[in-house]
Amino acid sequence: MNKRFVPRLKRRLKISLGGRLPAFTADVSPGGFAVEAMQVMKVGSTVQGALTMEGREFAFTGKVTWAAYGEPRLSLRGRFGVRFTGIANEFFEVFQRAM
Repeated sequence: MNKRFVPRLKRRLKISLGGRLPAFTADVSPGGFAVEAMQVMKVGSTVQGALTMEGREFAFTGKVTWAAYGEPRLSLRGRFGVRFTGIANEFFEVFQRAM
């Protein structure tokens, strides 16, 4: 049973997290996104960055809510989830159009 009440889009969107190299989302929703990356951030970490959707960049702040570590020696990426704590209202309009 899927407990999610908000839609998630399986989209590979470019994001930047602070001063780190760009990464890409595995999925995105109005509440946050999941990231695939070689370096996984710790649960509870505060993040800030920018997400690019439909050619527009949206600055955000968020909190890491879950993490699944990969295996760098085998080039297996990890994943982690970020819940938005701040993002421009225009993001929600663009998200709605993308559905």
